[in-house]
Amino acid sequence: MTLPGGSVGPRQGTLAPPPGRSNRFGLDEEAATSSDADLVARCSQDPEAFGLLYDRYCDRIYRFVYSRLRERTTAEDLTAEVFFKALKGLRTYQPAQGSFSSWLFRIARNTIIDHLRARRPTVTLELEMDVSDPAAPVEDQAIDRAEVTQVWKAVEELSQAQRTAVVLRLERDLPIAEIADRMNRSEGAVKLLLNRGLTALRKSLQGTTAPKSAP
Repeated sequence: MTLPGGSVGPRQGTLAPPPGRSNRFGLDEEAATSSDADLVARCSQDPEAFGLLYDRYCDRIYRFVYSRLRERTTAEDLTAEVFFKALKGLRTYQPAQGSFSSWLFRIARNTIIDHLRARRPTVTLELEMDVSDPAAPVEDQAIDRAEVTQVWKAVEELSQAQRTAVVLRLERDLPIAEIADRMNRSEGAVKLLLNRGLTALRKSLQGTTAPKSAP
């Protein structure tokens, strides 16, 4: 896979050139020392500017992916996929909403989760949170994990039938038909359980008291 500037695959990034020398993308020295946001803006007129962003983050993204998957070839493929997604969606990046690195690592995180779900559809919320964004502040990561814990505590407060339906749907990602078969109920009954359970969860997480409705 060839990325802007002729880079092939991940882990081909180079350091910025010494002062007075052009970098391998043909950009001037000012561009090489520009901020991420400036380079993103420059990409609209000069596609080669994305190659410099690739150089800056390729190794970091590869290490992040590899540390979660421990498969070199897969990590290389997903790293390339992350940058293609970033290049394709570059117009959606808003510097005012966060750093480019956070945006890029978010793409990497979602790419890993999509890959894991394709291989194992029962990926849990806990696993998703383990694929944390290293570019995010530590306090934000802690808040994310606390929210997941709060969700599962709220699930435990549901009636038994609602809890079973919600766990099979959210944690194991089972289709309605299979949940109905496992619970020996109609699909309509399962949908009702899920609707009531999720409504109760929303109320609980909003800090209100939701009465437990009978299944």
